[in-house]
Amino acid sequence: MDRIITGLCALFITAERIGHSAVILKPLSILGFHRNLVKCEYRRLFSPIHRGTPGPKGPSRELINGIFAIKQRKTAWGCPRIATQISLAFGVTLDKDIAYRVLSRHYRPLSGGNGPSRLTFLGQVTDSLWSVDLYRCESAMLKFHWVLLVMGHYTRRTVGFEAHAGIVDGPALCSMFNRAIHSHPTPPVLEFR
Repeated sequence: MDRIITGLCALFITAERIGHSAVILKPLSILGFHRNLVKCEYRRLFSPIHRGTPGPKGPSRELINGIFAIKQRKTAWGCPRIATQISLAFGVTLDKDIAYRVLSRHYRPLSGGNGPSRLTFLGQVTDSLWSVDLYRCESAMLKFHWVLLVMGHYTRRTVGFEAHAGIVDGPALCSMFNRAIHSHPTPPVLEFR
């Protein structure tokens, strides 16, 4: 049967291309194609018509609305407390992870207040905004030092830095900061990271 099909296909191929195509068409490849067609046919015959996703369907619409309503009324409540309150009030077993998934998919908090957002505020004060970073590094003598780095957001330049050996507490940190910025005027806004 495979030779008959090959002969019929050879009628549609030019004489120059038959030599190149003969290398590609081998009896094993035609049998492999036939096996795959048979598998697809049987899969189509014996599989269900409706191909839905297996597994649980998720929480009901009423439960999603209940979680959403509680979060709108009590914005400070987290997922564990919402799940506990729904379980106590309605007798429904609800896990905190389900409440988290529902809120992450369906809940978007409303922007409150009349003031600008954090991004608007940062965009307006970038020319006078400094970032302060405190990190620990090790010297060549294997002693630890704390380094305070102050950078300006607008210029992307280092305003100053200061190193301190020993324990850093509140007064030591203030002293490090004052020594790092001693030649620059202090901006009205500082961002601590």
